[in-house]
Amino acid sequence: MSTKKHALIIGALAILLVTVSGWLTGWVSANSPDYYHQVQRNIEIFGRVYQEISRKYVEEVDPGKFMKAGIQGMLATLDPYTVLVEKEDNQELQIMSSGKYGGLGMRIGMRGGWPTVVEPPFDGTPALKAGIREGDRIIAVDGADTKGLTVSMVANLLRGEIDSEVSLKVERQGEAEPIEFRLIRAEIIVTDVVYVGIIDEQSGTGLIRLSHFSRNAGKDIEKAIRELKKSGLQRLILDLRSNPGGLLDAAVSVGENFIKKGELIVSTEGRTAAAAQKYLASKSPVLEELPLVVLVNGLSASASEIVAGAIQDLDRGVIIGSNTFGKGLVQTVIPITGEAALKVTTAKYLVPSGRSIQDPKRYLADPSGILYHPNAEEARERDNQVDAEPLNSKDAEDDLGTPYLTANGRKVYEKHGITPDILIDVEKLSQFEIELLRKTMPFQFAVVYAAQHPELKRGFEVSPEIIQAFKAFLAEKEFDYTSEAQSALRRVSEIASTKDYSAAIASPLAEIRASLLAQKASEFGASTDFIMEELQKEISAKLWGSRAEIEATFDDDPVIREAISVLNDGERYESILASAGTKVD
Repeated sequence: MSTKKHALIIGALAILLVTVSGWLTGWVSANSPDYYHQVQRNIEIFGRVYQEISRKYVEEVDPGKFMKAGIQGMLATLDPYTVLVEKEDNQELQIMSSGKYGGLGMRIGMRGGWPTVVEPPFDGTPALKAGIREGDRIIAVDGADTKGLTVSMVANLLRGEIDSEVSLKVERQGEAEPIEFRLIRAEIIVTDVVYVGIIDEQSGTGLIRLSHFSRNAGKDIEKAIRELKKSGLQRLILDLRSNPGGLLDAAVSVGENFIKKGELIVSTEGRTAAAAQKYLASKSPVLEELPLVVLVNGLSASASEIVAGAIQDLDRGVIIGSNTFGKGLVQTVIPITGEAALKVTTAKYLVPSGRSIQDPKRYLADPSGILYHPNAEEARERDNQVDAEPLNSKDAEDDLGTPYLTANGRKVYEKHGITPDILIDVEKLSQFEIELLRKTMPFQFAVVYAAQHPELKRGFEVSPEIIQAFKAFLAEKEFDYTSEAQSALRRVSEIASTKDYSAAIASPLAEIRASLLAQKASEFGASTDFIMEELQKEISAKLWGSRAEIEATFDDDPVIREAISVLNDGERYESILASAGTKVD
């Protein structure tokens, strides 16, 4: 390493250590001098170790990787939400915080190994005006091949200064040659409300689906409610299912649309006096006293749980669905450099009854959508694990955790996030169905089918012919997977071969193998209903956009059906808010 480069590294290290030292000085000022002395001493040791290894180790070390390993090692001893946010992830955090960015206005995801437009572009954006469609595969940005790049990498290529140019090359189903676009980036305002509409005209029931809690979430919800009121809104469903959360201020802003002015929405408590805060509704709610149902599931986390917990604790509405994720910790973002920030847990938040919703066993990754994602399969398993006994059972209380009281005196519990007032069993997906989604087979088929059948009308039914076309598509794509049972059988076979008793168990293994293959062959037929629902949704999205995709799920959604049923029965709605919840199978 050159002397100049070495000096720069040590200098940067010194700046970082001084920054951290100064921050810690303020943070631990209330602690004993001995504690502060230990902090200072250990910072010196850390810097000295870094310096000596960088200078004298037998082989030259990468100074950036070496420093990052040290930081990650320290953070690994804490909770999984305290992390160093760098470059791409820091940009995502800034977008959520500001509520806007310079870009093209489309969401991309990985489909078939390529970055692909996974939703219709946002209204009024450069992508929509240029004619980019859902299903378009982005194969190059400004002449750079995108094969092998992550979604975050491609997203960063698409973003940039407002009014700057970017060129795209896309592959589109039905087009023989790639299509080239030259677009001008514009200011894109992040919109977290993905659906607004009256879904039951007779009762005036409206639905708002919120996907995240970015800077503008509260204003977006207010605007949506005002629009629905003009259309005859009499009762509302707020859908927070699979909403991973976001900003604490955004959660408060969303909650203010439903909760009376002056009421406590959430409070925080932590190690320092500054961490103890109370967040009250600062304005009159735009929904006023209209009946309200909130939908949640195992992937509703953080800010979603703040809103659902406040509405439940204040008896403002009925919560329906399955147990939420259980993330009740508050992170503060502390800038470290121009491209990096420290996201550190500084407090936990409490909903109005005083209960924490942090799951003590919840040590999965952060579901915020910025850095990490929760284990979806584990969360899906958890969705299925609802309590079979009434909530007033002594055994159920012991299992649920410490009881607290809502405004009306109902018992709620400090464990496993938010437990809904009405628990709905979620049907567990088979491994075959999970693999179909994981390999995006319904999405890929819908892109092809929609391009070939533009004559379809909204509300179409998935016919046997479409089902057979999908089955042929799976065969064409050579869709397959290894089941858990097949993996276990393979391990048994491998062990047997090393222990010289393969011949003795060859016949039983062959019978089991044949049985498993027969079972796999029958899985398509057993999953017909699931396949019909997915194709209805995906084909609708490709032909008529995101709104049609969401509406295509309503008839087969047991949680929405239950929400409408509760809202249409005023007596039942009021009784739920006055007594223990019930369970619906």
